[in-house]
Amino acid sequence: MKRVALLLLLLFLLPFAKADSNRSWEHEFENGYITTQPLLIEETVFVRTSGFWMGEDRPQISAFEISSGDELWTYRSETTLQHDMSPLMFVDAGTGACGSWQNLLVVAWADGKVTALNPSSGVLVWEQQTEVNILGITGQLGIDEDRVVVPTRQGLSTFCFEDGEQLLRADFEEIGWRNGVLVSDSGYHVGTETGVLYSINRDGTISNTSIGEGKIRHVPIETQHGLLIHLQTSTGSTLYLNNSIIGNYGYSPAIPLQYGENIFLATSEEWISLSCNDMTCFEASKSQFHSNGEMSIRNLENDFLELWVPSNTPDGGWGVFNRTSLQRMHTTSFDTYTTAAPGFSTAAMALGNDMGVLQVTIFDNDETNEEESSFPLIEVVHYVLLLSSYLLCCLFFATGNKPRLWKTLTLFLLLFTVAAVPEISTQWSTLIEQDSEATWDDEWPEEWKDTQIVIIEIDGKENVIGGLSGQLNVYELTQVACESLGISTEYEDQYLGLYLLSFNGTEGDGWEFTLDGSRSNTGIVDTTIDSDSILRWRPA
Repeated sequence: MKRVALLLLLLFLLPFAKADSNRSWEHEFENGYITTQPLLIEETVFVRTSGFWMGEDRPQISAFEISSGDELWTYRSETTLQHDMSPLMFVDAGTGACGSWQNLLVVAWADGKVTALNPSSGVLVWEQQTEVNILGITGQLGIDEDRVVVPTRQGLSTFCFEDGEQLLRADFEEIGWRNGVLVSDSGYHVGTETGVLYSINRDGTISNTSIGEGKIRHVPIETQHGLLIHLQTSTGSTLYLNNSIIGNYGYSPAIPLQYGENIFLATSEEWISLSCNDMTCFEASKSQFHSNGEMSIRNLENDFLELWVPSNTPDGGWGVFNRTSLQRMHTTSFDTYTTAAPGFSTAAMALGNDMGVLQVTIFDNDETNEEESSFPLIEVVHYVLLLSSYLLCCLFFATGNKPRLWKTLTLFLLLFTVAAVPEISTQWSTLIEQDSEATWDDEWPEEWKDTQIVIIEIDGKENVIGGLSGQLNVYELTQVACESLGISTEYEDQYLGLYLLSFNGTEGDGWEFTLDGSRSNTGIVDTTIDSDSILRWRPA
């Protein structure tokens, strides 16, 4: 029996020895989700959190040592709004016409601020304020030599890297959301929520053109045939090349990604690969997939690339594509809705999801894909051993061999605990994060019991309605409650879905909800409810 137990233990440890060089660590943020790509710069990973927060929690930028997972610094915003979705920008030190600057981590916020941080310490180097129209900056920034180009809520500004001095300002008539900016030889190009594309010369002159009836929510893609726009429409999405339609696709398009002659797109229905030749850009391939976020590329040896696409579904994970098709799904123990692209360096990979979980994996030295194959092998061997030890327990129990039964049972419990701990750790915060205010209030009418109840806090006053039934999601329940209470609502179709802007015209710093005392990781349309759910809305 001792030899059998030793053999099982050695078999259990063998795959871990193989994968030891591909070690990983995790960090779970308590104050929101990760919706933008983590940055891996030398020995540091930078990540931002966004979304719903409660109590003392606030959106933040954090820096971790890649190898150890030790937190190096955190910069919190006490004033930003929902949602902070502008990707982080790392700027190497340099010199230009407007001065000299150190390495910078430039961050744009939903309250309209642009901050430049010292990436080594997180200390603020400079800060500027841009306009806010319900929200501030949500789009991707651009670099133009010695200045950062910022697509703001209703215009565009440029600031010197050295001290943040504003160098250019252009104002638009329309607002933007996720309206990233393209920096080209001819100037700057940025879209709006009404399908208007603005072009700004470096001397400040502005021109615009209407692409179509829809929303431009990405950085325009520059090709040899003109600008490519993936326009979000009420019936799906339409692909425009130089103002001409070249394709129609699904809803809620992801942010396109360009790599040489290839352009990669995604929607709630499909992943698309475009190829551009001397004549035009055309659809090279298409696969069924659901993604509404960012994509990123991992370059491997011999010009081989992997395109990583987050799956924005309850099961989560990342689709790993080559230039034409899905090769495999990369999964973790904490998968859920995901919109952030993975961050890569030659030595590591960083994954973040809408649960606010960051996982960093350190690759082995030979730069192979061993990390993709070793961990599934570990899981297979682990569960084979778990099943084997269980069967041995049954055998020794049936034969009445109590000494061997207890020894085998000990091994089984050890293997079971190792399998259970990761799942418990990723779910723990969900289990304990309960709001005491979700409990039944004795002052409510007795007939409200076992019905749907809504509490809306406006200007410090609770507006409560119960006795509701038949609603399937948070949006439906909110609408029925507001109709009964005489409260007006205003919504906006944003990147993560339908977003509630105001109750009775009150916008404040945004609104957040809890359902039966817990924060949700999905939007108001996707969050389903029970027949006796208690929904609470409060100012963010």
